[in-house]
Amino acid sequence: MEIIFRPCSTWEPAFVDAIRAHYTKSRGAPYGKKLAWEILETAPGEYAQHRGWIGLGEPTFKLAPRRRLGLMDGRPLPGTVNNFIYRLDAKKREGETLASDILTLWHEVAALAWTARYKTVPIHWETMVDPAEVIGDGNINAGCCFRNAGYRSLGMTTGRGARRPAVATHAARVWGDVSPKLVFYRGPLHRLPKAQTEGKAV
Repeated sequence: MEIIFRPCSTWEPAFVDAIRAHYTKSRGAPYGKKLAWEILETAPGEYAQHRGWIGLGEPTFKLAPRRRLGLMDGRPLPGTVNNFIYRLDAKKREGETLASDILTLWHEVAALAWTARYKTVPIHWETMVDPAEVIGDGNINAGCCFRNAGYRSLGMTTGRGARRPAVATHAARVWGDVSPKLVFYRGPLHRLPKAQTEGKAV
């Protein structure tokens, strides 16, 4: 089986529908720099079949879980990107590539495309998933495909977020309560050791 990532517009109707199905309150792809792909899979002698959608964009301005990486103000470092949508078909056919393997293949494709388009090399990869995501036979296992693709869990967001009003897309963002998300990270940063004073952590 071979995975193909077909570049597509973030305004492509089917891609927008996938975002709205995943995030019911969303109007589409996030603001700022972004790229999107349709995921196709093919076997020798067969036509490529649709598997799902995936998108890469700019990181969230501040995330409290980043403090676990030593970024105490919660802001992203240069070279940080965000996987804002990864949605596969609900039904998996026998022999299809695992979701984690698709992610692993996608990183190289996405890094090359992002660098060519925006002249910045992705170094720090982030994503946020709903901790109540239910998969398979009903077991709660949020983000397992990201873990298997080399991501580490940084913990939950605070449940506070900023959005622009639906009727004024260029207006100032308004803070409000949002559903807490589980943040995953893939990259070179590691948690920094705590400061030491006379041999004791402070």
